Amino acid sequence: MPSHANHPWRLRIACGLLSGAAAGVAATVATRALGHRRRGATSPELDALARPLDDAQVIHHELRTADGGRLHAAESGRPTGRPVVFMHGVTLQWWVWTAVMRLAGDRFRCVAWDMRGHGRSIPGRDGVTLEAAADDLAILLNDLDLRDALLVGHSMGGMVLGRFLAQYDELAQRRVAGVAFVATSAAPASLGPIRGGLGGAIRVLGPLSDLIERFPALRYDWPDDDVAAALVAMAFGPKASARMIDDVRRMETEMDVDALGEAGRAIAAHNVRVELAGLGLPTTVIVGDHDRLTPPAHARLLADTIPNAELVILHDIGHQVMQEAPDRLVAELRRLDAERAASEVSDQG
Repeated sequence: MPSHANHPWRLRIACGLLSGAAAGVAATVATRALGHRRRGATSPELDALARPLDDAQVIHHELRTADGGRLHAAESGRPTGRPVVFMHGVTLQWWVWTAVMRLAGDRFRCVAWDMRGHGRSIPGRDGVTLEAAADDLAILLNDLDLRDALLVGHSMGGMVLGRFLAQYDELAQRRVAGVAFVATSAAPASLGPIRGGLGGAIRVLGPLSDLIERFPALRYDWPDDDVAAALVAMAFGPKASARMIDDVRRMETEMDVDALGEAGRAIAAHNVRVELAGLGLPTTVIVGDHDRLTPPAHARLLADTIPNAELVILHDIGHQVMQEAPDRLVAELRRLDAERAASEVSDQG
């Protein structure tokens, strides 16, 4: 029988396979260990803010979209306060804003909605695109008669916000008092720094969703375990609690894979830098310094693009700003509100 010495290529292949298997085992062990640690993390104050709002505190709206779909929005807070509209990121749902809505409710009329293809909102003929979601935002502002509103868009929701401002300049001038872009970008697929973040993922979402449709066994169902927790934790900074991570994991389990693929393709094509260069509304751009999905370089470019935009970089915060730093986000909303109120007084004088 031939020896391994006479067939060194076989030995190299065997060693390569063993090394690869060992590396895979080590990575899996490390991932599980990381997930286990993150599942034990607590933040009593923030976890209390994230508890579900009471039914008596929330008004639910069901609106028809222009293309035959259905839009779900949830409203809480001060009915006579300045309206604030919250738009979540891809795979998330309206209630990811719970902590912010609870903190802001004494001053603002808070409206958070499930973007089409997410939660209880059903896309119509136009599918899950940023343009169609921008149309939905226009319907929301008109149907709920929101005036002098602050618009807050996180991640994909920030891209919808940018697309809305590009498509509906006149409506924005009539109904919008200020905007906040949170952990987002004006053109993620075309920017170099995104290669290590969301852009690297969105390029595979379309092909991956097609593959999963053909082979359903490939679908990952985000189980309640250490590995899923470690994967979700990549969206967070170092101080995120297990509650925050599991809330996102649960939203992930409800995301339709086809809608996710459509959303990925829409994000990949997003570019509104030219349109936003002429924006005349008070603007805040907020990002965490631990954001791996839309790194601070994108926030800086966005802030540089929009005239007089305020850039806020939060220390030790990741992509999920509304969960990790709801107090800081509400503070920026109060600043925007005060800035707009001062401007209105000046105009009257």
